[in-house]
Amino acid sequence: MKYRIISLLLVLSSLAACAQEQQQAATQPSPNALAAAPSTASPDATSIPTQPTSEPSPSATSTVAPTATTAPTATVVPPTATPPPPTPTTNAFAQYEQFTIEGLRARSYGEGEIEVVRTLEELPNFTRSLFAYHGDGLRLTGMLNRPRGSGPFPVVILVHGYYPLDVYQTGNGTKLAADFLANRGFMTLSPDLRSHAESDDAPNQFRAGHVIDVLHLIPLAQKLPSVQPGKVGLWGHSNGGAIAAKVMVISDQVAATLIYAPASLTIAEDYQFRVERAAARGAQIDPVEWPVKPDQGPELYQRLSPLPYLQYANMPVQIHWGTADEVVPRKWPEDLYNGLKAAGKNVEWFEYPGQPHSLTGQANQTYLQHMVEFFRQNVR
Repeated sequence: MKYRIISLLLVLSSLAACAQEQQQAATQPSPNALAAAPSTASPDATSIPTQPTSEPSPSATSTVAPTATTAPTATVVPPTATPPPPTPTTNAFAQYEQFTIEGLRARSYGEGEIEVVRTLEELPNFTRSLFAYHGDGLRLTGMLNRPRGSGPFPVVILVHGYYPLDVYQTGNGTKLAADFLANRGFMTLSPDLRSHAESDDAPNQFRAGHVIDVLHLIPLAQKLPSVQPGKVGLWGHSNGGAIAAKVMVISDQVAATLIYAPASLTIAEDYQFRVERAAARGAQIDPVEWPVKPDQGPELYQRLSPLPYLQYANMPVQIHWGTADEVVPRKWPEDLYNGLKAAGKNVEWFEYPGQPHSLTGQANQTYLQHMVEFFRQNVR
């Protein structure tokens, strides 16, 4: 009986202890339970939300650069869509650049001096002599008319037109005008040009060789004794007119230019004229002098021609032409006249009705008088 009472008391005591532990468990969480509890259960965690509840201020967006705006590594190397500039195309006609107007303008001229070789004729108002000079590695000759007296004399250079080489003699094509000027106090020089008379033979490529011959003569003529200081006058007839037109856009030492019935100043047009003239004689043009045809190098031919460069012609120009010219169509001198007018240059046009390539009779006397007055006014 006694042991039963003791056992009952022990059972009741254990039940009471278990009840107390369960009560404590309900009021105080275990460490594991605390660790597993979400942060939102903490008062501090609930005061700062994990995501903003409103739009960020402008200052916030300007100070925090998103990683998406960083430069991509691909921009370090230029993209294939923008390759480097191509290598300039090689100029297939580079060896002929020296004959273009700009090429001729870039050169220097006039080394040495003029030599009076011998007297050709003594006339009342002047002495006619053969002279020689050097240019482009050639010895070139020509006719010199020196007025009597001590000077100083204004100088005019006269350029002859086309003559067959086996026919030409010193003074052909220029003697009449040169004598007219010399009788009135001008010193005149008429170069034979390369391959003519006693001048050395040499190619006249693209018709530029004769231009070079005249360009070498200008500074040498300016150094002659008894000449008037300053620029010279320039005269050219027929092919010589085309030469003079090229010279006047290259040299800055020309005071006035007279162009008389000039050959074409468009070199491609001049080329075709020479082809046709050679064919009429049963011949062909010299391939050495015309190594490139116009259709092979149209841009080259453009730069060989003086018409695109008339802005360089800084002197008065006078043009003479007869309406019955059997060699030179109106277009050729008119192209020059219109080009000079368009460039704002001082140019005069004299037309002689019914007159041929070389003026005759009273028309010729009128032209000669215009010539003298023109040079008197401008070569001084």
